[in-house]
Amino acid sequence: DTNIYLAGTEEGHIHKCSCSYNEQYIDTYRGHKGPVYKIAWNPFCHDVFLSCSADWGVIIWQHENLKPFLSFYPTTHVVYDVSWSPKSPYIFAAANETRVEIWDLHISTLDPLIVNVANPGIKFTTVLFAKQTDCLLVGDSDGQVAVYALRNMPTTLDSNRGDIIDTLLG
Repeated sequence: DTNIYLAGTEEGHIHKCSCSYNEQYIDTYRGHKGPVYKIAWNPFCHDVFLSCSADWGVIIWQHENLKPFLSFYPTTHVVYDVSWSPKSPYIFAAANETRVEIWDLHISTLDPLIVNVANPGIKFTTVLFAKQTDCLLVGDSDGQVAVYALRNMPTTLDSNRGDIIDTLLG
């Protein structure tokens, strides 16, 4: 729905807003305990989105459910950015103060598939999957951008990918 957008708050809430009603928000997703830094819609499942926060967490949400679907707290560091893979509805990357993580929910919802640790004194601040190649771009607190080549990453581009929520529920 192009009339709906999401806005993260300093209080840890995510407001569902309408472009038609700018005076109030429609609903509030409550799950984070600190400022929400990023919200990203799943490019394959349009009713699923990710959020990350200063509370060290990444949460997967289903658009119609105001409660978190899955929560990830793998470290005790601020998570600055999240990005869905353009090739699979189950893969996302997260950048926190000390490391970049790539998660494949089809393989595990407990641990990241790949972890890359930052050099001392550097904080990872942003992540982005390249759309046409198998690369992950990672920005850091020094203003540098690293490009990581991803090998053997699964892809799901067929029409039978199904709904990520149904698949994760088993």
